Amino acid sequence: MKILGEGSLQLVCALVILLHMQSSIGISSTAAGDEVRCIESERQVLLAFKQGLVDEYGRLSSWGSEEERKDCCKWEAVQCSNTTGHIIVLNLTTAHEYGSYPHDLRGNLSPSLFELQHLTYLGLAGIDFNFSHIPESIGSLNKIQHLDLSYCQLSGSLPSQLANLTSLQYLDLSSNNFNNVKNLEWLSYLSSLKHIVLDGSDLGKVNNWPQLINKLPHLAYLSLRGCNLQDVIPKSIPMMNSSTFLTELDLGYNNLTASTFHWLFKFIKSLVSLAFDSTHFQGLIPENLGHMTYLKTLYLSYNQLEGGIPKSFGNLCNLRLLHLSSNHLDGMLPELIGNLSGCLQVSLEELHLAQNKIKGPLPEMIKNFSSLRLLSLSSNQLTGTVPKCIGLLSNLEEIYISFNPLNGTISESHFSTLSKLQSLGMSSSSLSINFSNDWIHPFQLDFIRLGSCKLGPKFPSWLKSQRKFSFLDISASGISDSIPEWFWNLSSRLVHVNLSSNNIYGILPDLSTKFWYSHHPGIDLSTNKLEGPLPVFPVNVTSINLSKNRFSGLISSLCTITGGKLLFLDVSHNQLSGEFPDCITQWTSLEILNLANNHLFGKIPNSIGSLYYLESLALQNNSFSGEIPQSLGNCSALQFLDLNYNNFSGKIPTWIGESLSSLIFLFLRSNNFSGDIPLQLCWLTEIKVLDLSNNNLSGNIPWCIQNLTALAQKESLTIDHFFAVPYISNNNFYPAYYVDKASVMWKGMERDYENGNLENLRIIDLSSNKLTGEIPVQISVLLELVELNLSKNQLTGRIPSNIGQMRQLESLDLSWNQLSGQLPWSISQLNFLSILNLSYNNFSGRIPSGPQIQTFNASSFVGNPALCGLPLTSTCPEDEKSEGKPKDRDIAEFWKWFKPGVELGAAVGFVGVLAVKLDHPWKHLCFLLFNNVKVRLSNLKDCLYLLVATVGLLVREHVSRLGRKLKLFEPSVSF
Repeated sequence: MKILGEGSLQLVCALVILLHMQSSIGISSTAAGDEVRCIESERQVLLAFKQGLVDEYGRLSSWGSEEERKDCCKWEAVQCSNTTGHIIVLNLTTAHEYGSYPHDLRGNLSPSLFELQHLTYLGLAGIDFNFSHIPESIGSLNKIQHLDLSYCQLSGSLPSQLANLTSLQYLDLSSNNFNNVKNLEWLSYLSSLKHIVLDGSDLGKVNNWPQLINKLPHLAYLSLRGCNLQDVIPKSIPMMNSSTFLTELDLGYNNLTASTFHWLFKFIKSLVSLAFDSTHFQGLIPENLGHMTYLKTLYLSYNQLEGGIPKSFGNLCNLRLLHLSSNHLDGMLPELIGNLSGCLQVSLEELHLAQNKIKGPLPEMIKNFSSLRLLSLSSNQLTGTVPKCIGLLSNLEEIYISFNPLNGTISESHFSTLSKLQSLGMSSSSLSINFSNDWIHPFQLDFIRLGSCKLGPKFPSWLKSQRKFSFLDISASGISDSIPEWFWNLSSRLVHVNLSSNNIYGILPDLSTKFWYSHHPGIDLSTNKLEGPLPVFPVNVTSINLSKNRFSGLISSLCTITGGKLLFLDVSHNQLSGEFPDCITQWTSLEILNLANNHLFGKIPNSIGSLYYLESLALQNNSFSGEIPQSLGNCSALQFLDLNYNNFSGKIPTWIGESLSSLIFLFLRSNNFSGDIPLQLCWLTEIKVLDLSNNNLSGNIPWCIQNLTALAQKESLTIDHFFAVPYISNNNFYPAYYVDKASVMWKGMERDYENGNLENLRIIDLSSNKLTGEIPVQISVLLELVELNLSKNQLTGRIPSNIGQMRQLESLDLSWNQLSGQLPWSISQLNFLSILNLSYNNFSGRIPSGPQIQTFNASSFVGNPALCGLPLTSTCPEDEKSEGKPKDRDIAEFWKWFKPGVELGAAVGFVGVLAVKLDHPWKHLCFLLFNNVKVRLSNLKDCLYLLVATVGLLVREHVSRLGRKLKLFEPSVSF
């Protein structure tokens, strides 16, 4: 009997299939309204993943096990398949700013996460995984197409199981800590890859990276920036499979050479963007780069390229951005610009040539680059005036010509048509800015940098029409005026203002409301004549420099700064009073603190230990007292510590050496420190200036002083502090540097060191204390020491005999001690000495002779009664015995030196004769040896030795012939 019709049978089949699918994918329908689409096992995986994270801002608040939140397909950052219910997308990537992420999620990268085997998209960028390793279970994601684990604080190596991700098209593992990568063989299995970013991974041990990249036929984007890549490009590398697909290549910040260029020229014809900045390229810019006609951007900055720009670049009709800054290009600017003529001058939008050695004037032909938006020529050797034709570049938005010896006047006619101009950089030149007060500007500037230009003496009123600038630098511009009221109300976007090094006077207004749009304002009003109390600053100010003014009143007014953004504070050289501000706990980001040369007093609070990022602390020339708080040891980044000229007391803390291992400069002069010099100071291996003078220190000079290795090894290290000054344009940072300043006792005179001069000093000054014992012989290993001052102590014993190996010494002061014995002969080898003071000790014997030591007068040796010889007037005893018998004395002196002279001369003469007679490669060696010895004959006696020895050698050569015939009388001196 026919029970079901055809249609009914189909319905039953459909129900069976539906029930089967329901059981297989986990969709339940226990009750109406309770149906959830996500699969329970996958939901549990996500909940376990959440359990291992700290979610500060509740981004995962929609993830839960409650009834109303069971459907994980509706959770934040999750997407499921419409057909299977499997999770196919998990995107927790955090929007980032300025190349970094806020890390609002942090925790561990659980291997169980990779049980979501149906994922096609996984984005976890910006989650802080606390240096976790990538689990090997990542290889189970065989359907994944997009994988982004950038900025995740991952570490270790890259697992070989990545080779299983054969569907992968997009891979970003950049900005992590992969420092143990030994191979990238897994890359060759990912034939579908189109986009690879491994920036910041240490690939220095991967020698076959070019060959592996060749095996990726669809690769279009490759970035291996800062990967420590080595130049391992073989001469005969197989044809790149990606030659028709690769459009963007970034190999910047690696250890490559020009051979990498040839790799590109031979196999890549489709590049649109090429970045080789900071890769140590040397020599000329390859001509063949001009044949890569699809190029739109070319980055070759921060290399060592020389010469000019190839003429072939004029054929790059698609090129928009050309970055050649920070090289050694040394051509004439008119010629370089001429080589860019052609179709390029129509397309080029940005030309970066700053920080080279380019000479000549700004050429008139620059007006032909009609598309130019940015022109950067700063820090070259350009001369002449700025041509008015610059005003014909109607698309120009940014122009930077600072740090060139340009001259002349800039007037309205230079900018009359530049309606799009936003950034103007002309500082550190001899340019005069002459804008009429009533000139209506066709532009609104964002970035204004005119430091060292001639703007004064009146405050430039043309600024009234600029109401959108965020960065202003008119320092050292000859202004002798007060700041008008309208200035502070000009721009609601003001982020950084620099009016330093002028003669600006007056009292500052309340500044707390003048930077309301800015999140990180910076203010530099240093080296002026401003007076009155400190103004009220914005709570979120980033940097303050009010040094070298006439501010007075209490320093505690700075405590209104509560935003926690302060990086830099310098109010030195004023007339401020009060105790150390205890509100520094609100300045936890502080890197530079300079309160020097004021009228401050009291103890340093323990709260200073909260400044974990502090690099430079200058408190000199105040009246601070008490002991240095132990909490300062928390500031382990400290490089510069100057407490000179205060009333600090107690022992020098041992924790300075134990905790402040980064210290480079330590100034404790003119305080009340007592006790021994702690041995732990020998742990300061980076120290370059150690000044403990004029205290009450006792005990011995530590024998471990030889461990101050920075004073023993030659190195050229630029010591400054970098901090970023933000400004609004393009959300960028303007780099700022602070150079430590100190008053240093150098060669007996106190001198101010700043502008980078401090870094060249290598000084130990322990003078004016109560030190006892001997000068440790280990001090002689400090070969780079430039000044050693141990004067005015109670030292005994001898000067170390090998002091002469400290060849860099320019100043040596051992005066006013109880040192004794003869002066070591090696002291005459200190050829750079310009200051020598050995006075008022108990030295005896003859003063050694030498080219440098003979230049000092008697004052360097007075107060040593038993010392004799030039430049003192007292003669030595051996000289007095032979007085009145000049003939006998001369003969005795002659024979005294005859024997060693003959021996030395015989050796030298033998080498010389041998060199003449030998027809052999050894001949040249003999001549070299002879010349080397000859150079060391530095006085009359040595010349006599050589003369006598040469005669002796000739006599000896004939002795064998004449010996049988003549009875020779030989003196007591043997040849």
